[in-house]
Amino acid sequence: TVAYPNQETPSRVEFSDESVVKLSERQNRRDVTFQAVKPGEVTARLYYPQGGGETIREYSLKVDQDLHLTAGPGRFPGDRRIILSVLILFVAATSVSIYTSAEAHCNRSFSYTMVAADTLSLLLGAQSLVLVLSALTGSEWSLSGFFASLHALGTHFVTWSAFVMAPLAVWLCVSNLVLLRKEGFTLRNMLGIFLGLLWGSAYVAHSVIGNLEAFDPVFCLILQTVIDYTIVYFECVLFALALSGLRAARHEPPFDRDCIVILGCQIRKDGTPTPLLRGRLDRALDFEKEQMERGGRPVVFIPSGAQGRNEVCSEARTMANYLMSRGVSASRILLEEQACNTLQNMRYAKELIDREMPGAKAAFSTTGYHVFRSMLWASRTDFDCDGMGSHTKWYYYPNAYLREILGLVAARHTVLWGLLVVILVYLLFGLLAQIQ
Repeated sequence: TVAYPNQETPSRVEFSDESVVKLSERQNRRDVTFQAVKPGEVTARLYYPQGGGETIREYSLKVDQDLHLTAGPGRFPGDRRIILSVLILFVAATSVSIYTSAEAHCNRSFSYTMVAADTLSLLLGAQSLVLVLSALTGSEWSLSGFFASLHALGTHFVTWSAFVMAPLAVWLCVSNLVLLRKEGFTLRNMLGIFLGLLWGSAYVAHSVIGNLEAFDPVFCLILQTVIDYTIVYFECVLFALALSGLRAARHEPPFDRDCIVILGCQIRKDGTPTPLLRGRLDRALDFEKEQMERGGRPVVFIPSGAQGRNEVCSEARTMANYLMSRGVSASRILLEEQACNTLQNMRYAKELIDREMPGAKAAFSTTGYHVFRSMLWASRTDFDCDGMGSHTKWYYYPNAYLREILGLVAARHTVLWGLLVVILVYLLFGLLAQIQ
C-alpha cells in the first residue's frame, strides 16, 4: 500500500477499475491509503468538499505482478506554493545574473564575475522562461509534473544545442588537422580534436541513456539528468567564455597611453620573432601610430619575456630588436626579462612602470584570444591597464582559444564544485519527481 497526504478526508473516492485497487479501511484526516488487488492500471479520483462544490485530485495508479503499487503524477495541497516558490527563486536568480552581466559588459570589466553572470543568465534564463510559460498555460499545477518539465528542459536544451555544437565540433577537428599539417604534431595541437570527440561522446551517452528507460526508468531518468545538465552547464560556460573573449579581443584602449607592455611568447631558433609574436609587436606599433594621428604622444614600449629553454636570447631582447628595426629608438624601450608566464608579465611590468614611470597610463598588446585572460591576470596584480589583441591565422585560433578556456577553468577550480552542486540539485529534483 502507498499513502498520500491530504489535509482532509475525501468525501468520496472513485476508481476507473475497482478490481485492481481498493480503498483501505484505515484512514484519518491526513492519509488516504490504497490497497493493490491484482496487476493492472487504474485512475483514482478523490473528491474533497470545498465551499459549495468539490475539488478533485486525480492519481494514475499501477500494480505490477508482485502487487507493488506505484503512482503517476498526482497533486497535494502544497503544490502551488512550492511551485510558486521555485519560480520566484528562478526568476530572481535570472534577473540578478542578467543585471550583473549587463553591467559588466557595459563597464567592460572583464572578470570571472562576467563569465559567471553570463553562464547563469544562459542556464537559468531559458529555464525560467519555459517554466513560467508552462506554469501559466498548464491546467494543472502538479509538483511532479513541474519537476518532470525541468528534466525535459535539460534534454530539449541538449537536443537544440546540437545544431550549434555539432558544426562546432567538426570545425574544431578540421582546424586542428590544418594546424597539425602547418605547425607539426604535438599533443597541444590535438586539443581541439580531443574536445570535439569528447563532446561527441557526451551526445552519444545522452542518446544511449534515453533508450534504456525500459530497464530501470527511475535510474535512467536520474542518470539522464546528470548527463544532460553536465552538457548544458559546460555549453553555457563555453558560450560565456567565448562571448567575453571575443569582446575582450575587440577592445580598444583609450588613445592617451604612456606605455605599452608587449607580452612575449616563444621565439625562433635564430632569435627572431615568430609570426605570432610579430603580430603582437605590430599591433602595439599600429596603436602608437593611431594615437599620434589623433594628436597624442609617442609611447614607451615594454617588451616582457624571459629567455626560455632552447632560446638564444630573451623574448624581450628579440622584441626590442624588432622594434628598433621598425624605427623605435632604444630610449623608448624598457626591457623586462624575468617573466616566464602571463601573471609574471603583469606583475614585473607593473613593478617596472612604478619604478621608472610612476603614474603612467599603460596598455598591453597580445594575441586576440589571449586578451581576456591577460586582463584577469592584470587585475590580480592590481595593474591598471587596458588590453588590445592582434590577429592570427584562422586554423590557430580555435585550438589556442580552447587552451585559454581550459586555463581559465583551471585557474578557478571552484567552478568544478559549482558544477557538482548543480548536478546534486537536479538529482534531488529527479528524486522528488519520482516519489511514489
